[in-house]
Parts: sequence; structure tokens; C-alpha cells
Amino acid sequence: MDVRIAVASATLGSGFTGTMYALIRKCLQPGESTVECATIMQGDTDFARGRLLSLVEGHPKPRALIGICIQPAPSVVTAFRAAGVPIVLVDELAEGASTVASDNFAGGYLAGQHLASLGRKQVALVAGKMHVEGGYNALQRAKGLHKALAEKGLPFSLDEVIEAPDYTRKDGLAAMTRILGERAGTDAVFCAAGDACATGLLARARERLVKIPDQIAIVGYDDNPLASISDPPLTTVRQPLEQIAREAHRLATVSAAEILERPTTTLFEPRLVVRQSA
Repeated sequence: MDVRIAVASATLGSGFTGTMYALIRKCLQPGESTVECATIMQGDTDFARGRLLSLVEGHPKPRALIGICIQPAPSVVTAFRAAGVPIVLVDELAEGASTVASDNFAGGYLAGQHLASLGRKQVALVAGKMHVEGGYNALQRAKGLHKALAEKGLPFSLDEVIEAPDYTRKDGLAAMTRILGERAGTDAVFCAAGDACATGLLARARERLVKIPDQIAIVGYDDNPLASISDPPLTTVRQPLEQIAREAHRLATVSAAEILERPTTTLFEPRLVVRQSA
């Protein structure tokens, strides 16, 4: 019998969500398949809710739902549980669902510790949207950075975070423009919005003849292939993406009945990868 696993995200074609979807598909065993569900828009919209509910209202129902960077509404979680379909969330939290993620708080803390150890005194944070659906990881990274800097008596305010809503190189270009124009004295940037965004920071710094890391140190997040070939190579926080994908798949298949009865949270430890940018 074919085992269908629904995989949902705002988009499954690029960035972290696309990478995670590809890794989950690599975990599939003979007789298993996925059905895609693009919720398209962030936020608790009627469209997203309808898309997710259509998965359990149709036939055949999936064995489980893996949601990547989405936070389903309580009514959606209730409907899935009533249908006997557990939900596994990657990088998000929702009551009644299981979570698999890298420890994003620890990742932010690692970045802050490293920058403080280098003697940096004024750290800017570039992050994704922290107070929307899918913003759980961004908020945790910011809080981890805050804790590390506070322990060293360094100034930092969560109210001064620069948002990179699309996690793109273009966002990084715009963020570095703001930092150089509005935040004199900044000597480090933690780009919690990912390595693609961090390459935009590096590019704008080169254009403005800012020396990296002499004048501004930069730490990214994810350790995707761009990090090792950027100019200069990027110090970054590595997420164990393959472990996350394997665990999400395991929960959705082998442990589906168990997590339906008792949802779980699994966090994997990130690791700092030091290169020339910091």
C-alpha cells in the first residue's frame, strides 16, 4: 500500500524550504510518496487554511503532514488530529503538533559568543520576520544573540533588528546599505536570515570599500554551498539539515501513531563554521 506524506510550505522551490523538501524526498522508502501543498502566503489566511484542510478532506488521506516553516492554525491541527493524521513541523511550533528543528536559540548564541570573543562591540542583526507565521526560528536566533551579547555587557536591542523578509541576496544588499548609512560604529553583523542574504551584505561592503572582517565582521546562517565560495568565505552557523529531514521523515512514518497520541519536540545542535569573514 502506498504511504503518502503531505509536505506543506509557503513555497517548496527554493531556499531553506526547497532544500529541506529535497532532503525529505531523499528519505523516502519504496512504497512511500509525497504530495505537495504550497500555502503561498505567510500568515494565518483563509487560503492557507483551506489548502491544508483539503489534504484531510480528500482521499486517500496522507499518513502525516510535514510542514516546513509554517504554523498551522489551531483549527487545522484539530482537524488533522481528528482525522488521525499527525503533523510534524520543521522550524516551527504549534500546540498538538510535533517539532523537528535545529536549536535556533543555540545558533544565535554561538554567533554572539564568537563575535564577542573577537572583540566586536557593536553588533547589528539582520533577520527574517520574527512575529509572523514561520518566524519562530528568526525570533529564537535573535534571542540567542541577545543573551550572548548581554553576558559580555554589549548593547543590543531586539527593537533594532533589520528585517530581511525574503531571505535573499537583494535583502542583504539593502540591509548593508542601511547599516552603513544609519549605524555608524557597527563592527559586526550577524545575518540570521541565512547565507544567501549574507552574500548581499558582503557584496555591498565591497562596493563601499569596507574591509571584511577588518572593519565589519559578518556571520551567516545555514552553511549552504554559497558560504565557502563567497568573497571572502563566510563564517556561518551550520544546521544539520540532513538529520532534521531524516527525523521528520521517521516521525511521519515509523512513529506516526505515537506522535499523534503524544507530540514530541526534537532539537539538533548547530555548529559554528569559522572562515575569513569573521
